[in-house]
Amino acid sequence: MNRKTFAYLLYSSAIVSFVILFIGFILAVWDLTHPSKSSALAAKKQIPTPQAQEGLFVGLGDSLTRGVGDSKGLGYFGLVREQLAKKNPGRISAVNLAINGQTSTDLVKQIQQEKVRILIAKARWITITIGGNDLFRGSGGLEKLDLKAAKKSREIYEKNLTTLFTEIRKLNSKATVFLFGLYNPFGDLADEKISSQLVAEWNETMQKVSARFNQIVVIPTFDLFQLEPGKYLYSDHFHPNDAGYQRMATRLLQVLEDTEEGEESHDQ
Repeated sequence: MNRKTFAYLLYSSAIVSFVILFIGFILAVWDLTHPSKSSALAAKKQIPTPQAQEGLFVGLGDSLTRGVGDSKGLGYFGLVREQLAKKNPGRISAVNLAINGQTSTDLVKQIQQEKVRILIAKARWITITIGGNDLFRGSGGLEKLDLKAAKKSREIYEKNLTTLFTEIRKLNSKATVFLFGLYNPFGDLADEKISSQLVAEWNETMQKVSARFNQIVVIPTFDLFQLEPGKYLYSDHFHPNDAGYQRMATRLLQVLEDTEEGEESHDQ
C-alpha cells in the first residue's frame, strides 16, 4: 500500500467517524428537546398518582421518613410500603412527601400546598416523623445543651403539632395517623441523662397533643435504640441504619395489622 492510498483511507475513516459522532450528537439533542411518548410516560411515573383512596399510604416529615441512613434508600416507609403491597397486590399506592432536615414549622408550611392537601385528603394511612430536628437544633446542639432553649422550642413544637393534626383532620377525618416518637441517638455519649430527659419530655408532648384527636397513634421508638444505639444507627450517629429502620417498620406493621383487623370487624 503506497502512501497516497494509506492517507486516503485514513482521511476517509476520520470523515466517517466524525459523521457518526455528529449524527449521534444530533439524535441526543433531539431526544432531549423532543422526548418520545415512552420517555414522557416514564417522567410522569415519577410523580405518584394515587389510585383508590382506601389504599393510599402517605409519608410526611423529615429524613427518617425519607430513609436517610438506609443502604437501600427504603427506610421504614419503603419497608412498610413493600409489605402492604405484598399483602394487598395492586391495591396500594404510596407517596413519600418527607423532606430531609424538615422541622415542625416547615411541615406546617408544607401541608398548605395544594398537591399535598389533595394527597392527605385521599390517604388511608398517614405516617409522620417530626421533632428530632426541632429538638436537637432548638436546644443548642449536643455540645451545649440549653434546657431553657429546649423548653421554648418544645412549646413551638406543641403548637405546630396541634396545627398539623387540626389541618389533617379538616382534610381527612378517617385516615389513621401514625406519629413516631423520638429516640435518643446520643444515648451512649457523656450527656446521655440530659439528652434522654429532653427526649422523654418531647415524647410526652407528642402523647398529650395526639390524645386530643381521633385515630392518631404515637409509636414509641426510644426503647428500640436505648440499650445499643451504635448497633442500630448509621455512621452519622443520628439516623437509623438498615437494622434500625427494620425495627421501626416492624413496629408500624404491628399497629397497622391491628387497625386493619378493627376495620374488618367493623365492616362485618
